[in-house]
Amino acid sequence: MQMAYGLLCLSAWAAFLPTFLTAESDVIAKYQEANYKLAIPLLRAAIATDDKNPRLHAALLSALTYEGLVGEATTEAEQDALAFPQSSDVLAARGEFVYYLGDMARAEKLYRAALQVDEKCARAWFGLARLYGIESMRRSSRTYCLKAHELDPEDARITAAWLNWLPEEEREARLKPFFRSHPWLFPNFEEYEETKRQLEEAVQKRKAFALDGPAKEVQLHLVEIRSINARLVGFGLELKINGGHKLTLLFDTGAGGILLSPNAIKKAGLAHLGSFDLNGIGDKGARKGFASVADECEIGPLRFKTCVFRVVERKDVFDGDFDGLIGADVFLNYLIDVNFRKLSLKLQPLPERPAVAEDYDRDVGADEKGFTPVYRLGHLLLVSTTVNERATGLFMLDTGSHISNIDTEFARGASRIWGESRARVSGVSGEVARVSEVDSADLHFANYEQSNVGMVAFDMNPGKEHAEVRYSGILGLSVLTLFRMTLDYRNGLVKFEYVYGKR
Repeated sequence: MQMAYGLLCLSAWAAFLPTFLTAESDVIAKYQEANYKLAIPLLRAAIATDDKNPRLHAALLSALTYEGLVGEATTEAEQDALAFPQSSDVLAARGEFVYYLGDMARAEKLYRAALQVDEKCARAWFGLARLYGIESMRRSSRTYCLKAHELDPEDARITAAWLNWLPEEEREARLKPFFRSHPWLFPNFEEYEETKRQLEEAVQKRKAFALDGPAKEVQLHLVEIRSINARLVGFGLELKINGGHKLTLLFDTGAGGILLSPNAIKKAGLAHLGSFDLNGIGDKGARKGFASVADECEIGPLRFKTCVFRVVERKDVFDGDFDGLIGADVFLNYLIDVNFRKLSLKLQPLPERPAVAEDYDRDVGADEKGFTPVYRLGHLLLVSTTVNERATGLFMLDTGSHISNIDTEFARGASRIWGESRARVSGVSGEVARVSEVDSADLHFANYEQSNVGMVAFDMNPGKEHAEVRYSGILGLSVLTLFRMTLDYRNGLVKFEYVYGKR
């Protein structure tokens, strides 16, 4: 009887096992589709019946991270670290979380630890690919991304990054079916495709912003830009479109490309092309914009052909006497020397590189030349910054902001927050409604320390859509004008030379 009972129990367990394994694999499959809003409740339900499964916990932590649910992700990460200290999946997911928070050194340690446990952990390789990508180590980033996709081709998040490394024709053939089958990864894909089509018709295979003539060293004059009440807003450059009247653009390292007002486009007689969303600081959400193309434009002695502009439709976006924004990344093929005190912007051409599919890693020896490696996300340059020796995050270098700011959530871990501030903060997405102040903030970045009293705090991460990282703060002109800066967008490097008090 005892043997018969034992066989009966084994038979019952065997019947249950395939169902359980199928349920787990189905839940993980949903997670791999990268539709995290849908995956999170499924993962919670699966964990409720199998709380000791590290793979499920790792997937939940990763999904919470991508949804920006910091509070829930913090609790999950702390619990997972205690329950599964040697799980490669959990180590990689914890790496994703601290990467999102901006602690890149710790993120790399966690990714490396995951690979020591299991060298076939796809999410650890993918984490390194993302990290090395924003460190301007693009050759290494490509290698790690290809490795991650080889190990887990079903992971949609990995596949979306992998597509970028394919040859152009193959990439274009795969992009449309992929994003149409995963609409949550690129909600505005159809609008993007239509705008891209209209731009391609206007550009006709010409290279955008092609320099007319050989690249050479030039020096541009910066002009002071002030608001209606004479407050210094920032520094600008003058632009002429198709030989027309001069426009004044705010030199803004927090912006990408050239963003113009609708009046500037109207005066230049340019057509409206496509439609897309523009996001920035502010509580009003995305603003609608469109593109325009000019045959040529001039910035000082530099003349460019086939100039592509973005245009914000609303007229009340720019606070001051200027016609738009020009990002420093417009000059990404130059070493950019910014000297606010002398109102000078010096451009020195970087050595040419032959185009290769593998791309390039950052040039070595940056520290010996006085440069600080920074993280580059598109047009943004982010520098690792520690506040009051208590919290470390990523601060944006933003010459378009006249003051420095700190994210409210990040500030809570570094200082004391006071009530409402009288300061007015606004950007492309309108005005920020809730603004506070921190008691004190001693910033440590590069090899410098800078003390701030009453630093303005607001929610810098209000977006509902996934962001690559959380922004911990902004280094605006109140800090940046203390330095002469040299920017190297291609290699993700910045040199800070303290010049306060010098002539």
